[in-house]
Formats: sequence, C-alpha cells, structure tokens
Amino acid sequence: MRKLRNRIRTAFLAGLAVLVPLFFTFFTVAFIVNKVDRVIIPILFDLLRRLGTPPQYLRHIPGMGLALTLLFILVVGILTTNILGRKIFQLGEKILEHIPFIRGLYISAKQLVETVIFTSSAGSFKRVVMVEYPRKGVWSIAFVTSEAKGELKSHFSSPCLTLFIPTTPNPTSGLMIVVPGEEVIPLDMTVEEGIKLVVSGGLIQPGLHPNPPENGEAS
Repeated sequence: MRKLRNRIRTAFLAGLAVLVPLFFTFFTVAFIVNKVDRVIIPILFDLLRRLGTPPQYLRHIPGMGLALTLLFILVVGILTTNILGRKIFQLGEKILEHIPFIRGLYISAKQLVETVIFTSSAGSFKRVVMVEYPRKGVWSIAFVTSEAKGELKSHFSSPCLTLFIPTTPNPTSGLMIVVPGEEVIPLDMTVEEGIKLVVSGGLIQPGLHPNPPENGEAS
C-alpha cells in the first residue's frame, strides 16, 4: 500500500512539473494578448469607422491587437534607422527631455529598455577586460569583440584586439578601440557580470573568481 501511495505521489508531482509551466505560459500569453487587444482594437475599429469601413468587416480576431502592435514596432524601427526618421526621433526625444515630470519617466524607461537590448545582444562579446583609457593610469572596463584581422592587424607587430568600451549607465553607447593584446588586463568575470558592473556604475561588483586568466591573453 505504501509503494502504491509513493507511486501515485511521484506520478502526481511529475504531472505538476509538466503541466504547471505549460499552464503558466499559456495564461500569461493569453493575459497579454487580451490586454493588448482591449486597448488596441477599440482604437483601430473607431478609426476604421471614421474612414467609412462597413461594420461587417470589423471583426475581432484574437491576437489582432498584439500582431498590429508588433507590426507598428517594426515600422517605427525601420523609420528610425534612416537619416530623416532618426532626426525626427531625436527632435521628439529632445522635446520630451525638457518636460520636467515626463523627462524622468522617459529617461528611466529608455535606459531600462536599452539595457535589456544590450544584454540580449551581449553574445557578440567574448569576454571582459580592463584597458588603460582615456589616459595612462586610468583603467576602463571593456568587452572583447574580436581579434584584429586584415588591415587592422597589418599595422601591428603583435596580436591585437578590438574592444568596445561602454558608457555608464547606458551601455548601448560607447566607442570601439584597437589595442595590442598585451596592453589589456583580462578579467575572469562573465560578460553578464561585466554588464551589471557598467550599468550600476560600479555598485554591483562580482566576487573574485578562482583561476583568473593570465594578463595579456589575446583570445
């Protein structure tokens, strides 16, 4: 009888382990879709009525609001990647940054989104190093993007690295430099830890990792 209870308990827990994540994912996605639809669809239908669209064509398809939102984001992204769109966006951004209360909300939201995007694209960074920049005796956190090749490599006698030095607290901006590999100090922290260090302005510092890499490592 005890073995049977144990088997039932094990099977029940296994079922929970499979179903709970599935239900959580399903209800979360359904909640987001419904919320977006409730906001977007009434606005869209009202606009279409004003444009003379017959009522029989105004049918609500679940997920339509979310699909239109994603399409709108894509269109805005395409517009802001060209010169004219970028200038219009920068003008609107400057106006927002001069409105007292709105300025704080906008800058905070912008930094949050840029940090998330930066973190999600951090796979292009190989590791974290320190480089002597912007002057001798001052060291900056940098991310190794690649080893210098082709024309960049031809101007140096030793292996060189291309580095990205991010700014704080917005790590999506920064500059790219090329330095000889022996002039950087490799750090053992992960790229994610390096990003947290930069974003926090040094407040979040990782602990000492065992077996740190040797200085001057070029790859």
